[in-house]
Amino acid sequence: MRLERSKNTKRNIIAGEADRLSGILLPFIVRTMIIHQMGASYLGLTGLFYSIIQMLNLAEMGFGMAITFSMYKPIADNDAKTINALLKFYARIYRVVGAIIGAAGLLMLVFLPYMIEGEIPQDINIYLLYLIYLADACINCFLYPERKALLTAYQRNDVTSNVHILTQAGMYVMQMIFIALSRNFYLYALTVPVSTICFSLGCAYRSKKIFGQYRCEGELDPESSREIKKQVIGLMVRKVASMSRNAFDSIFVSAFLGLSITAIYGNYYYVMDAVVMLLAVVKNSMAGGVGNSIAMEPVKKNLRDMHTINFLFMWVSGWCAICMLCLYQPFMRLWVGDDMTLPNTYAILFAAYFYILKMADIRILYSESVGLWWQARYLSVVEAAANLVLNWLFTRLWGLAGIVFATMLSYAVFNFVGGARILYKHYFSNENILPYFGMHLKYFAVTAGIGAVTYAIVRLLPLSGVPELLVTGVLCVIIPGALYFLVYRNTEDFKNAEPFLGNILHRNQRKQ
Repeated sequence: MRLERSKNTKRNIIAGEADRLSGILLPFIVRTMIIHQMGASYLGLTGLFYSIIQMLNLAEMGFGMAITFSMYKPIADNDAKTINALLKFYARIYRVVGAIIGAAGLLMLVFLPYMIEGEIPQDINIYLLYLIYLADACINCFLYPERKALLTAYQRNDVTSNVHILTQAGMYVMQMIFIALSRNFYLYALTVPVSTICFSLGCAYRSKKIFGQYRCEGELDPESSREIKKQVIGLMVRKVASMSRNAFDSIFVSAFLGLSITAIYGNYYYVMDAVVMLLAVVKNSMAGGVGNSIAMEPVKKNLRDMHTINFLFMWVSGWCAICMLCLYQPFMRLWVGDDMTLPNTYAILFAAYFYILKMADIRILYSESVGLWWQARYLSVVEAAANLVLNWLFTRLWGLAGIVFATMLSYAVFNFVGGARILYKHYFSNENILPYFGMHLKYFAVTAGIGAVTYAIVRLLPLSGVPELLVTGVLCVIIPGALYFLVYRNTEDFKNAEPFLGNILHRNQRKQ
């Protein structure tokens, strides 16, 4: 069965971006209310507990991605029996995973005081607050995870995005009310698991309505079970690397620099992560379609598609990085004030951090669609170890900047370079990898040059406050956009991308 890839991608992007925009604006308002009405240390605690939960979610071990990957071929073959067996297997595994997360989370209670440097807000019992976030992680494993995986495999992320918009909006509105009227942080935290329950039930209802022919029944054959377990091991190792890149950063900041610095770092990371998530919607919207293409199209066509998508994605990513470089500091000064604004070098660091993260995104999309987690297991272990060691070393040398630089360095060397080598070795095996690296070197040089020009121009503005932010924002749209077009308009990349982009944007879609 061929999925309507362009149509699905378009509606996934529309719904996903609406979801992400609401997920940026509403928590921004909540975060601002907490800073000004309760204090930065409350944000520090929230960031720390979310990081711990991310660590515990390692117990999930990547079953979700492995099962989704395993559905691509039976969907292409219209094999309902295998899909049903996968759903049953998935639901059963996740009940075990939820129990493991709960047990491991309870053991972490012993170590909580040692992860916090400085004073804790007097009205907060850290154990009770932590248990609320732990409950949220467990609920997510017990309530219909298999139905959400089915939607993803069929490239219907728009359904989960629409449900998420509704449940997320309700959660943030309730948080605003609790902060404004009662300033009770426990009530604020309780909205998180309640929202997760509503989201899971809503996704299950929509999934059953669209794909009512599928249900949890039957058993997988031994060969399929062995293959999933093998992929899960590879995914588990990869999640260790991802965990060390995200969760451990906040834990290091909290343990060595204190809750206040954790909150300031969290503000900067929050802005970067908001843009990361907007672009992640684009990447995730294509996942089911790329998986379907891998299952049905020749390797050379998929290589051409990857290069074309990568060109468009890095154009947008570079543009976003330049906007972050120029807008970070004016925005932070307006949002949280000079006392919670880091030096200008951090705007450069976070913009570079963002760009490096995006360099590997499309390659990761294809690696996941091919299912190369097992082949990348050793590389992931090395990345995780390098990240932890560099975090420990660079934090002592350069403080907060060292943490950002350590993560950038380990990701660029092991994930971007090493991950690409694995994809070309095991899937694009007859192709030369050097053109791929050459393209990225060109994209980086173009973005760095345009970024330097744009930054030099906006630094000349004799403005401050809201006028500075607005004028800089307009210039960041116009200058990089014009320069990118002038640089790329006569290139082979641009000519190849035009018909591909036209397929996505054209109103009357056709099946690919």
